Parts: sequence; C-alpha cells; structure tokens
Amino acid sequence: MNDIILEGFMGSGKSTIGRIIAKKLNLPLVDVDKKVSGKLGMKPVEVYDRFGDSYYRAMETVALNDLIEEGKPAVIVLGSGLALMEQNDAYLKALGKVYYLKIPASQAVARISKNDKHSWLQDDDLTDHVLKMLKEREPAYVRIADMTIPTEGKTNEEIADIILAAHQKQDA
Repeated sequence: MNDIILEGFMGSGKSTIGRIIAKKLNLPLVDVDKKVSGKLGMKPVEVYDRFGDSYYRAMETVALNDLIEEGKPAVIVLGSGLALMEQNDAYLKALGKVYYLKIPASQAVARISKNDKHSWLQDDDLTDHVLKMLKEREPAYVRIADMTIPTEGKTNEEIADIILAAHQKQDA
C-alpha cells in the first residue's frame, strides 16, 4: 500500500499535520491510538491503567494489521511509543512510507504542558521525563522512518507540504 504514516514524539504535530494532509489528498485520517481506544471502548490512559504498556503495544500491532487487511489508502498517525516495538516495522513497511516529525525537547515540553491530553506526564519533572523518553524513543523513530523532518521553525502547513512533495516523488 502507499499510505502516509506520521510518527514522532508527543506534541510533534502528528494529528494536526495528518489532518492537513488528509484534507489535501481527500483521504481518511486514521489515528492508531483512537483505533485502539475504539476497539476496547476505553481511553488510551484507561487501557494503560487497566492492562499495562505491553497490552497497549500489542493492541497497536493489531490495529496496524487491521489497517493492512482493510487495504484502504489513508493518512495514519502513530502513537508516540508504537515505534518501540520492532515487530511493527514490517506492518508499517507494508502500509506505506513513514515520516518522522522530529521535535526539539524544549518544544515538546512547552506543547505537552499546555495540553491536558498528556496530563499523566505532569506528575514528575516534565522536562526530565520528556528528555528520558526522547532518548529512549529517538533510535526507534529513526529506525522506521523513511524520512526525518525537523519541525522547528516550520509551520504545520509547511511540514505537510514537505511530506506531500516527498511522497509524490516516491510515487513517481
């Protein structure tokens, strides 16, 4: 398949940029976290609290497999930890091209602190927590990315255009 897949850390703009691209291409936007939530009838944080990280990661893999089986073109937004599971690499390659939205830690902290979506992170020192998570996740993001896009200093529209231009070149 030839889906556009967006990955990156929390606050990197995956959902916003995904919506822009999906609108421009007239494709559905599929958020893997929402797909997992919908399948279980629970919010992601509820799944984590009840079943733990390993179960959540397994459900992400199930969601990727479902997308392959559906076979419908889409713009796909990954959860920020999905890349940690190497078994997902083959699913992602089968789905399409992966674009890593690389955000500086300081910008991630600023965005996360303004958003209650990641309120579970507010319990600790947010900057320290983000730095540790980025250090752990960065190699996984790079491993599966077909292209890395530094987001600093770019608007969401500019990032979307970079992805669309790269994706069209790959189609040619």
